[in-house]
Amino acid sequence: MGKIMIELTQIGEKLIVIGIVFFLVGLIQGALIPIVKNSRMALSGHLTAVQCAMALSIFGVIWSLVELPLSLEIFVAYGCALGFILIWLGITIASVTGASKALPIAGAGFSAIVTTEFTVKVMVRIGSLLSLITCAVLAFGLLPILW
Repeated sequence: MGKIMIELTQIGEKLIVIGIVFFLVGLIQGALIPIVKNSRMALSGHLTAVQCAMALSIFGVIWSLVELPLSLEIFVAYGCALGFILIWLGITIASVTGASKALPIAGAGFSAIVTTEFTVKVMVRIGSLLSLITCAVLAFGLLPILW
C-alpha cells in the first residue's frame, strides 16, 4: 500500500469549522436537557449533534483523499452537513414540543400537534436519506485509496 498524504482542502476546512460549531451546539444542548419537555429526546439530540459533528470534522480532515468530480464533492460535503443538521433539528424540535411519531422510542409517552409531528417526520426522514446518500457517495469517493 502506498503512502497516503493528507492535506487540508477548502471544502475540508469548511467541514471542520461546521463540525466544531455543531459540536459546540451539541454541548450546549446537553446542558439544556433537563429543561425541555422530553429529556430522552433531548439526550438523543445532544448525542446526534456531537456524533455528527465529529463525523463532519473527520470528513474535513480526510477530504483531500476524496476523488470525486468537484460538483459531486460539493454536493457530498454540504449534503452530509445538511442531512446531519436536519436530523438533529428534527430531534431537537421533538424534544421541545413532545413530537414522537418519527422517533417512537425516545418519544414514548409524548405527542404534539399534527403539524409539528409532520414537520419533525419530514426533517428526520429527509435528513436521514440525504446523509445516507451522501455518505455512500463519500465512501465511493474514498475507494481509490485502497489501490
